[in-house]
Amino acid sequence: MELRLREDGTFRIVQFTDTHIGNRPYNAEDLETFSLVKDALAYFDADLIMHTGDVIWSEGVKDADLIFEELMGYFNTSDIPMALTFGNHDSEEIITRSDLRRLFEKNVSNRADKKDVFVHDDRESYTLQILAHDSDEVVQVVYVLDSGADAPVPIGIYDWNQPEQVEWFRKTSAKYRKGNGVKRNLVFQHIPVPEYWQAATNILAGFNNETNEAISAPHLNTGLFTNMLLDGETWGMFVGHDHENNFDGLHYGIHLVYGNVSGFNTYGEMERGVRVIELDAKTNTITTEVVKYHAFKK
Repeated sequence: MELRLREDGTFRIVQFTDTHIGNRPYNAEDLETFSLVKDALAYFDADLIMHTGDVIWSEGVKDADLIFEELMGYFNTSDIPMALTFGNHDSEEIITRSDLRRLFEKNVSNRADKKDVFVHDDRESYTLQILAHDSDEVVQVVYVLDSGADAPVPIGIYDWNQPEQVEWFRKTSAKYRKGNGVKRNLVFQHIPVPEYWQAATNILAGFNNETNEAISAPHLNTGLFTNMLLDGETWGMFVGHDHENNFDGLHYGIHLVYGNVSGFNTYGEMERGVRVIELDAKTNTITTEVVKYHAFKK
C-alpha cells in the first residue's frame, strides 16, 4: 500500500513495540495485548502502523508460526498500512527471520510498500516512501532496519547494526537527500544504538526507568548514528527493547526515542500503550507522544 500525505500535509504513525505474544492457549496477559491492539486500531486515525519488534516470544514456544499469524490477523483487520521489523526474541529457536517475513506477507494484506530492500545475514533493511498528497514526489522517507538479536562475539549482550547495513543507510540516504538541511526522515529498529546513553542525559519527555543496563545497547558502535548525523536530514530514531524506557532524548540535534511497551506478557511496570508520531510536511515539523492504554481502551 502506498503511503501519502493527507491533503493538509500531515501524516500519522502509530508505533507498537514488544508485544511478546507467548504460548497457546493464551494467558490473560496475551489476551489483554490482543485487546490493546484492537482498541488502538479502532481509536487512532493513523496513516501507518509500525511494529518495532519482539512481536512474539519464540524460545520454548512450540507454535511460534501460528502465534505470529494470529497476532497479524488482528492487525490485518484494519485498512491502515503496516510495516514491521524484528527484535531479539522473535527468532530464537525454530522459526527464522525469513520465515516471519513470509508469514507477514501471507497474512497481512495491508502491508506498506517497501523500497530499497536489502537483506544481509537474514536481516532485512528497507525504506518506506511517503509521497505528496497529489503527486509521486517523495516527501519523507522512513528507514527500517533489523537490528538483530544477541552479540555475535562475547562483547556485551546485544547485537549491533551490521557494517553492511550502515553502508546501505549511507548510500540510500544520499539518494533521497534534498540538500536543504530539513530534518524530515525517520529510522526505526528494535535495539537502541549506543548513543542512547548520551540521549538519556538530555531527555525532552518520558522516562528512563530501566533497571537492568539502563540502556540495553550494543557495546560495539558501527556508526549508524554518525551516518544519520552526517546525512543532515534525519530527524530521529525510534526503538523498543527496553520495556521501562519510553523517553525522547536529544543528542547532537537528533531525537533518540523509545516506543512504549505494548505487550502485557513480559517484564516491566510501565503502563502499556503506543507511541504516536505526527509529521507535518507544510511546517517541516515532527512531534511525538506516548498514549497509554487507559486513554483508548474500550
